[in-house]
Amino acid sequence: MDQYKYTTVNCLLKSHINNAHTRYYNSPANDIISTQEHIARGAAVSVHERSIINVINGFSIPAALPWHLVDEVYIPVNCAKEFHWVLAVVVLRKRLIRVYDSDSGPRKKVHSGDIKKLSQILPNYLHDSGFFEKTERTDWAALDAYKDKKIGEILSPQHSFDVEFAQDIMQQESNSLDCGMFVAAFAEFLRDEINMSYDSFGSDYLRKRYATQLWKYGLDKAKAGYVSDMMTLQG
Repeated sequence: MDQYKYTTVNCLLKSHINNAHTRYYNSPANDIISTQEHIARGAAVSVHERSIINVINGFSIPAALPWHLVDEVYIPVNCAKEFHWVLAVVVLRKRLIRVYDSDSGPRKKVHSGDIKKLSQILPNYLHDSGFFEKTERTDWAALDAYKDKKIGEILSPQHSFDVEFAQDIMQQESNSLDCGMFVAAFAEFLRDEINMSYDSFGSDYLRKRYATQLWKYGLDKAKAGYVSDMMTLQG
């Protein structure tokens, strides 16, 4: 089990996170509602809660591995419903979310709001999923990052994950639409432990390479008779 370093999730996880965040972090004015409305809200959000827990436990394709067996989780995040994507890496051993943003200029403050939702919601569902009871690889509750320094016990779900933005990493050209390609490249470079300095990234080369890989994937899927990505994964 020690060979596993990371797992990935698709962008739907962040959508489930946003819906759960809306339910539990709504404004006080909106919280003055009837019991029936509370029940209706609870029923609606429970679908998203089950989805989040299934991802953490590795039950949701394409979640490759349950989180208790890895060190990091790579999450693509769409920022404030803009046409911009960043890569959020959940560093589980440090109780930290590290953000890789290819456009880390003035818009970073906007992006940080989306990451804040992730940092607030994740602790709740790590607790609810039984993450801390699964100690065959790592005793998570024994790590200093998860301990309340005052009382020495595991931090409550009300304590958000720490957040930091990666510095001195490759950046997209101004006004380009390359953020999605950069998210894919960040994940690939992190996986392969490749330096992500400004001069290590060939945009044109990677754009052609990813396009070729997607084209070949489509051909292989068609030849095998697959009609969905789900069949490809299960096959």
